[in-house]
Amino acid sequence: MNTTPNELPLMSRTGVAPQPGVPNEAVGRIATICREFRLDALLPQVEACQETLRDGDTVDVAVIGRFKAGKSSFLNSLIGREVLPVAAVPLTAVVTRLRYGPQDRALVRHLDGRETEIPLGQLAEYVTEQRNPANEKAVAMVDVETSSLQPHQGIRFVDTPGLGSVFAHNTRTSMDWLPRVGAALLAVSIDQPLSEYDAALLKELAKHTPEVSILLTKADLVTPQELADVTRFIGDQLGSLTKATVRVFPFSIRPGYEGLRETFQQHLLQHVAERHEERSREIIRHKLRALAEGCRQYLRMARSAASAAVEAREQLARQLGEERQRLSAVQNEIWILSLELKRRVQADALERCLRHSAELIGRVRASLRAAMPQWTGHLRRTAEQYAEWMSDTLHAELGPLSHQEGDELTARHLAAAQESLTRVVRGFQDRLAKEITQALHMTFAGADFAGTIRHPERPDVRVSRVFDIPFEILWFVIAMSIFRPLVNRHFVRRIPWEVEKNLHRLAAQWSQALGDSIDGLARQAQQFMREELATIEGLVSQAEDQRPAIEAALAALDALDQPGDGRDELPSAP
Repeated sequence: MNTTPNELPLMSRTGVAPQPGVPNEAVGRIATICREFRLDALLPQVEACQETLRDGDTVDVAVIGRFKAGKSSFLNSLIGREVLPVAAVPLTAVVTRLRYGPQDRALVRHLDGRETEIPLGQLAEYVTEQRNPANEKAVAMVDVETSSLQPHQGIRFVDTPGLGSVFAHNTRTSMDWLPRVGAALLAVSIDQPLSEYDAALLKELAKHTPEVSILLTKADLVTPQELADVTRFIGDQLGSLTKATVRVFPFSIRPGYEGLRETFQQHLLQHVAERHEERSREIIRHKLRALAEGCRQYLRMARSAASAAVEAREQLARQLGEERQRLSAVQNEIWILSLELKRRVQADALERCLRHSAELIGRVRASLRAAMPQWTGHLRRTAEQYAEWMSDTLHAELGPLSHQEGDELTARHLAAAQESLTRVVRGFQDRLAKEITQALHMTFAGADFAGTIRHPERPDVRVSRVFDIPFEILWFVIAMSIFRPLVNRHFVRRIPWEVEKNLHRLAAQWSQALGDSIDGLARQAQQFMREELATIEGLVSQAEDQRPAIEAALAALDALDQPGDGRDELPSAP
């Protein structure tokens, strides 16, 4: 049912009101500074801080990881029953947030702002690709309350779509969610421990939260000794990946692994739930400090420009002008890179799809021979039965194959594209930093580029005409009692053509879909470079005139770190 005007939204009725006072004032000051000096690259971080504060002292514990890493199964184990849908194919397609509430219910938040309250039993109708294909119900996210999470009050768990899987469209994906993470659980399946993709994700998470742990799922797949070896191996890898303390928690939902579950639940209870107000303050402090330091970096550069000799400012302005002239060449480099990335996708997609050809042809042939004896009627009717059977069979066969290979293609190529494009952007920023250092004698790095990956939609499956020549229109002159064996042999001979044609088509569709995502990343990289250059040019050209405002802004940022009236606005970590 739709919420009525006199009803408050679900999470507002039961959640904690946004934190008033100091942190909000700090974010407000930083946001004002970003707008005043057009520090557009920092605006996503501002929005993330504002959203964290709106959630009060609730800690968002985001469960993030690749498709089939066991995220939904893990959350169901915490709840004690199957609330989130799980299956062998990708299911979670919409961000789902879960927290304690006295009654079991869910609030569907639509992209147009509407809110619909539903029973938990209808959750799959809104959050899964199967029941809500292509997000045709326009769901932004779903908030769930259940009394089963009473031990974890103060925590809101965030179930994210599997990275590399097929997500619902036009919704906030897992990668979009990262800046809003409070605490993070990186779910890693023990049969694929800590891939390069996971390592990159771990580094990204560390930018947004000081509280990151690894959930090593499916621990039941290995022996206790192997589990200890894998855990130790991951621990050794973590030392070279991040300076932060990242704990590893082996986990399994299977009977006999209650000890592992108890260890992790005690960690959640003692480290997060029972200290959720403290952890919330630590998390917002982490985000605010990173944001404030990002502002300082730009403003210090502007102050140095204001203090520099006229000749130094003019020299830097000339260098920035030359960099702007070279920008088109850098943007061309990005498009050439994106073409090469798409070429690799195309080759890989075709190879991955066609390797299933022989096995798939054998299964479809066997299925056809079992189905044909039940077909009756004239040639036209038989051709229609064959076309319908072929369409259903290919959908059934190619659907899981599309999910499986699409998952691998997406995880491999979009992560590689993001990394490659980030390197190009970083190279551009390094040149700007070198020019700033030469002119102003200071170090400067600039904001990090974090392109948002838009995941491709699932390709469909189509079947071509049964006959190259439309013989079925002559059904009334062809005696099927005589020619049925011949027609059946024709159907069987068509199988390799139909299978390979649709495998080629599936590969082409995935290539196109992933190519669109790569193009989107390329456009974001180009836009980021244009905005970064415009920001630096604006700060340098107006530095002398804006010197009082720059000094005031830096003083305001410094004041956020200073105690006043017996309290710290951004207190140091305990």
